[in-house]
Amino acid sequence: MRLSPIDIKKQEFRKSFKGYDVGEVEAYLDTVGNEVESLYREIESLRELLQKAENEKEAMSKEVQVYRENEKTFQKAIVKSQDMAEEVLENAKKRAELIIKEAEILSTKTKVQVQEEFVNLRQELEELRMKNEAIIDDIKNYLAEKLNSIEEYQRNRKIFKLETAVGTEKEEDSSHNTFGMNMNIDMPDSGG
Repeated sequence: MRLSPIDIKKQEFRKSFKGYDVGEVEAYLDTVGNEVESLYREIESLRELLQKAENEKEAMSKEVQVYRENEKTFQKAIVKSQDMAEEVLENAKKRAELIIKEAEILSTKTKVQVQEEFVNLRQELEELRMKNEAIIDDIKNYLAEKLNSIEEYQRNRKIFKLETAVGTEKEEDSSHNTFGMNMNIDMPDSGG
């Protein structure tokens, strides 16, 4: 079940005698709800960053495609220029080769930049994911410690109730079994 910050903040518990302090529980739920809300906002921010990076990558891909189409256009121009005179052919080849080299250089630079940005964004996203997991682990550990404290408290309460019940039984047994005589018999203590 996935919890939202509102679910956490609006969670209600049954009230019982000797239960938890309602104010403390509500304050804790507000704190946990705020933390979860903060995590949701952070995740949404990361999603927006990732979407922005993907949009930029797509724009760069389109730009590279334009350069490739330009390259094809230049190649077609070279093929057409073969029908022309030898002098025009040489000039067209030189010009086309120069433009192709510039387009390849620009295309290579753009591709490298896009790859570097993509790698950087991926690393940033991984770091944020690891931080997010660390926060979740911290919350889990904190809640586990609190649960252990509650279980320890319950065990101690049961032991105390048991000791109280045993002590009361001993007093009732000794008062009923004296038959009017004052008998001071020391009974060995059974539990410390």
